[in-house]
Amino acid sequence: MDNYPNSTVAAISTPSGKGGIAVIRVSGDRAIEICEKVFVPLKGTLSEKASNIAVYGNIFYRGEKIDDGIATVFRAPKSYTGEDTVEISCHGSEIGASLVLSALMENGAVAAGPGEFTKRAFLSGKLTLSQAEAVGELIDAETVAGARLSASHLSGVLGEKISSFADRITSVLTSVYAYIDYPDEDIADMSDDEMRSACSEILADMRKLSSTYDTGRAISKGIPCAIIGAPNVGKSSFLNMLTGSDRAIVTDIAGTTRDVITESAVVGNIKLLLSDTAGIRDTEDVVEKIGVERSRKELSRSELVFVLFDTSRAISEEDKNILTQLSEYRDKRIVAVLNKQDIAGYTDEYKAAVADITDHVLELSTVTESGRETLEAVLAEIFPGGDDEIRSGLILTGVRRYTSLKNAEDCLEAAIEALTVLTPDMCCSELENAVKFLLEIDGRSVNERIVDGIFAHFCVGK
Repeated sequence: MDNYPNSTVAAISTPSGKGGIAVIRVSGDRAIEICEKVFVPLKGTLSEKASNIAVYGNIFYRGEKIDDGIATVFRAPKSYTGEDTVEISCHGSEIGASLVLSALMENGAVAAGPGEFTKRAFLSGKLTLSQAEAVGELIDAETVAGARLSASHLSGVLGEKISSFADRITSVLTSVYAYIDYPDEDIADMSDDEMRSACSEILADMRKLSSTYDTGRAISKGIPCAIIGAPNVGKSSFLNMLTGSDRAIVTDIAGTTRDVITESAVVGNIKLLLSDTAGIRDTEDVVEKIGVERSRKELSRSELVFVLFDTSRAISEEDKNILTQLSEYRDKRIVAVLNKQDIAGYTDEYKAAVADITDHVLELSTVTESGRETLEAVLAEIFPGGDDEIRSGLILTGVRRYTSLKNAEDCLEAAIEALTVLTPDMCCSELENAVKFLLEIDGRSVNERIVDGIFAHFCVGK
């Protein structure tokens, strides 16, 4: 995106394919001038039209009318990009929209890069970097909860919260600077104890926000999940129940699933990236053995594990083997799914057996689909953050934001240690670095490479 800031850029902002309309966006100092050569209102010219008013007119390509449509002028600075912007709506054929774009190019516009309009909005101060990322997340949202959370971030509440951390640390720094400049005079606003106490309170609040990252990721991106268990305990039926489809083959024959089957599902506010695996057991079947090995690899890479048991029968050696293997993965979130609750059996025995590996136990029947509501409650325990938290926008998403916040926490923790065992001036650089990392989140202290990397993931036209 080397076009900024001297050129006027244009792109088709609607998805490719046939549709009712297509929208071509043009932004830059010459946007109105260039569009006037392509779009002619029935009366007057575009430059005469008031801002934010849609006007009807004809669209020309090399002097020949190719379509009619609507143009809307947004004058700087009251536009999305902060520059003069024109949006032309024409009939939604791919060739028609391409001809309009070609006409604009021939009259002086250049092709916009991925996310260039939003990048210009950021560079002109219309959006913070955190809000710009929220635009991308909103476009990519695949769930209602994800869209709502992105919309909350776009409103700026998350940025305001992070800015408040920086402001509070800066207040402590003011006292540190006073101590450094006038060590023999008592003019600092805070005593050593008050500085330490203030930093500890800020750190606690920052950790509270960073602790929401797993929930934010589960809502916006999804959590990799493995469905494991002995053969024929209902793993494929469980996948089908969650997805509401017959994605996996279900039979009474053990070992039907030979490879990993992947699918996604939304349960409550959480998006699950599910992998239905082959039954884990010792086998001499060469193909099944490959499937079992892939199951173990899937278990290793997943962050959430659903381990299924058939409670209609007594615990088998294969079940015990799986429980032994899971004891090595105590860092993972494990949900024990006690299936076939529609048949009287050995539920209490299984509850006792899984107690050593997880506190999250789900009793259900994939036949009657009873227990799905309980699954929502279990996932809400693992990834806390309900509708109120989503509306508040105070759930962290995005690895860049999370990393910067954690770096700031590390600096603040080091500053507290310095205040505890050394003099206030020894914590100065740590506090300054904490502020720097926090300001990176909204783009007030971030290098161009990071900015370019963020917008490179956007679609062209946004």
